[in-house]
Amino acid sequence: MDTGEIRLGPVQPRHFAVDERGVGLRATWHPEHGFVNLSLWSGNRCVQTFRLTPVEAGRLVGYLAGVLAEAVPAPSGPPRLTAVPAPADDDHHRLGTVRRQVAVALDRAARLLRA
Repeated sequence: MDTGEIRLGPVQPRHFAVDERGVGLRATWHPEHGFVNLSLWSGNRCVQTFRLTPVEAGRLVGYLAGVLAEAVPAPSGPPRLTAVPAPADDDHHRLGTVRRQVAVALDRAARLLRA
């Protein structure tokens, strides 16, 4: 029996990027429909959409990964590794204190966000 109630599926993660002109590109995965939706935004208005099947989206990701990998300059030589001396007992103790302080601060921030 249709109650007229709108049921939304789980919220899917989205990717949103804005260029220097203020034009936005949003990518949203819709597994329930079997496609990735790419949409162009001007301000708060969607002006164009394009749907990619999972296979097409995978090809796009592969293409982007390939051209971006080629754009990274090759290293000029072997990596230079430097040995770092082990901390003195004083440093080790201070590091433990700092770690505890950071943990307490993060825990406090998490509690505030949940409230």
